[in-house]
Amino acid sequence: MKIFIASAFLILSSAVYADTEATFVLPSGVSVKITEANFDTKLFKIDGCNDTAGFCLINGRVPSGVAFGLPKTYVKRIMVSYQGHAYRLEASDMFDAWRGRTFEKNGAIRYFGGKCYDQKNCQFRGLFSDAAGSFVAEWRIVNGLAMRTVLSGSDDIVQLFRQHIDPPEYN
Repeated sequence: MKIFIASAFLILSSAVYADTEATFVLPSGVSVKITEANFDTKLFKIDGCNDTAGFCLINGRVPSGVAFGLPKTYVKRIMVSYQGHAYRLEASDMFDAWRGRTFEKNGAIRYFGGKCYDQKNCQFRGLFSDAAGSFVAEWRIVNGLAMRTVLSGSDDIVQLFRQHIDPPEYN
């Protein structure tokens, strides 16, 4: 009986802490995989949390995606791949970001966009979280080097990305 209870506890506890993955292919043919994990306070430096402040600092910054208190999840990894080349996009400071949503909502709003121009040059944008915690990120891959160029919860930038999820192309 003790073995059964211990086994059941291990199965349940591993299910609670299991990473979630969203995998989809953009209209441009780029594959995207977003891995999210349950937020664990032991992995981050937490400051300023109290009932009167309304927010917490995580690793010394106001966390993106959190309107109040501590987040429930954090983005562990974002991978994009195109024609046999894979790139890891910067995912630090991104919380309560995807949480099981679909790539597109009712054909009206797409949450991730972008394309690769060749195997080493790409641009991507993402719209994350919901409501008061909404934020956006943008990445560029230049000559095989991936860098995040935008991480913002500014309402006007969120609205811009919502209307233009695919980054502009320059000739």
